[in-house]
Amino acid sequence: MQRFLSPACLILCLALLVTAFALLATDAPEPNMQLHGARVRGDEAYQEVLERDLQQRIWVRRGVIGALFVAALASGVAGFSSVAGSRDP
Repeated sequence: MQRFLSPACLILCLALLVTAFALLATDAPEPNMQLHGARVRGDEAYQEVLERDLQQRIWVRRGVIGALFVAALASGVAGFSSVAGSRDP
């Protein structure tokens, strides 16, 4: 079991990094047509609600990307530390 732990952690680290960089490569959430319509109509209450929703989507995206990088770092450290511990003396 110990000899499969290190490669599994390193493969997981690689998959997490690929996913994080793929999310970074895509565009951030942008204002939708409803928000543009609220701005044109001057509907400030609806505009505030939609802008808050947009900011929440942006922060969730940042949180997911940050969590992916942290998880990749943790699995990479676990993978490399298990490589060092699996050697026979």
